Amino acid sequence: MCLCLLAQEPIRTNVPLVLVPVTVTDSKGKTIDGLQAEDFVLKDDDVPQKQIRLDTSDTVLAPVALVVAIQASGISQPALEKIHKVGSLMQPLVGGERSQAAILAYDEEVRTLQDFTRDGDKITGAFATVQARTIKNGVLIDAVAQGIQMLSTRGENSRRILVTLGESRDRGSKSKIDKTLEAAQRAGVTIYPITYSAQKTAWTAKPQDNPPLPMGPDYVGVFVELGRMGTANQADLMAKQTGGQHLSFTRLQGLEDALGRLGNEIHSQYLLSFVPGESKNSGYHKLTVEVREHKGAIVRARPGYWP
Repeated sequence: MCLCLLAQEPIRTNVPLVLVPVTVTDSKGKTIDGLQAEDFVLKDDDVPQKQIRLDTSDTVLAPVALVVAIQASGISQPALEKIHKVGSLMQPLVGGERSQAAILAYDEEVRTLQDFTRDGDKITGAFATVQARTIKNGVLIDAVAQGIQMLSTRGENSRRILVTLGESRDRGSKSKIDKTLEAAQRAGVTIYPITYSAQKTAWTAKPQDNPPLPMGPDYVGVFVELGRMGTANQADLMAKQTGGQHLSFTRLQGLEDALGRLGNEIHSQYLLSFVPGESKNSGYHKLTVEVREHKGAIVRARPGYWP
């Protein structure tokens, strides 16, 4: 049941192990370090778990499996000019020797720019090759669904993380958000949307980086945008339902800061794990995590799992 290595070989078990990455901060967002297993209360369907294993990012050998999905619509061009410059920041997110990253791009379809690799140059190169194609399409949910499928092929003890770089709302996916979130929960994938407003980033871009304007006023497009703004914020929902965090940016510095915060979280998390006991519930199990004797501590973890 251990996630560590013994004599360079993984310990295998037929008992299902639930891995729960946990972020603990104070009210100002500063990470609370030095907690021990006995400091946590972990409940599975409101039943406290008596045997909890605790690892930290410094001691655990569970590799990171990362998929980054980048929106490549024409309206994303000003943001893409910033995204092109941050490919080198992905390698620190991945870390360890057994960790890997893959890069997707999406507009009206989803494309794999780089399959899983440890090669930092290939990851950086994939970021540099993202080019805008269609003007407005951005199948966010389809991209997330494909990323989840790719992550599900990684080892069961991997920390499966999906980062989206795009708008916070979907533009034309065939996949349904509820089914996609269930797939993420079943696969133990944590989603971190890093979003921007296409309108705001356009104001921070050089003129040559903005997409060409349509001929004449786009009255239909205005009404479509107004309607879309009234729909659910898929980015918020994906982060909340998987234990991730929704970050945003407008300028390059904001994007670099968001990636820095994400990297700090990934590498400072507590990794709780436990073997579920017998239960009559064959469906979704609710998880809650609390910290003893740390008044005001903010705890974020995956909200549940499917046995």
